Amino acid sequence: MGANEFDETIRKMWKARYQGWRNFESRWVETLGLMTTEGKTILDYGCGVGLEGAILSTFGNHVVVADVSEANLAVARRTFRLYETPLAMTALIREAPPFITAPLPEFDVIHCNGVLHHIPEPVPVVEQMAKWLKPEGELRLMVYSDQAWRIATGLPLPTRPVEHHAAGAQFWQHWDAVGGYADWYNAERLEGRFGRWFEIREYRYLTQDNAYLGAVLVKR
Repeated sequence: MGANEFDETIRKMWKARYQGWRNFESRWVETLGLMTTEGKTILDYGCGVGLEGAILSTFGNHVVVADVSEANLAVARRTFRLYETPLAMTALIREAPPFITAPLPEFDVIHCNGVLHHIPEPVPVVEQMAKWLKPEGELRLMVYSDQAWRIATGLPLPTRPVEHHAAGAQFWQHWDAVGGYADWYNAERLEGRFGRWFEIREYRYLTQDNAYLGAVLVKR
């Protein structure tokens, strides 16, 4: 992809994400602190194209981006160059703990946008995140909500894991046709799975249909 085409693609993504339905009443930007976080050390876990990491870097934050895909990390580096903002380092996410083997600083914030709900075994990942954070650190999440399950399936919340539910594939295909797996979250599930390490400081539906959920968790 040429420079001009890449520039246009990223700018269209920015417009769709922050001037469209995902950022209803500016909830996405406000809850995830994209334009109010300054001077922090941040890990963008599952960075994708690096758009939000680059935005955070423009506010004087020291940003490390991590992803399971080397190709995504290459795109993220390109996005940072487009924004003309510094990138502290890139790191490859592995399948097993400690998930990132490169030496890391202690983080003030872990930014995890649209990632946790695609991880079939999230508990060890979040446990490791708690180890990466400073004592006062924050884990900022965007995840599919309990309402997303109802919208996609028309069914009550399941009592069994989504991978064992007849509508599990219907759920992830509705929201992300290439994901292969997705789960839903609400406050009870966040506390039940991760309450050993975190407590919820902020919890908010981000979209007008309540399908996307933003949460800020702080270390116990």
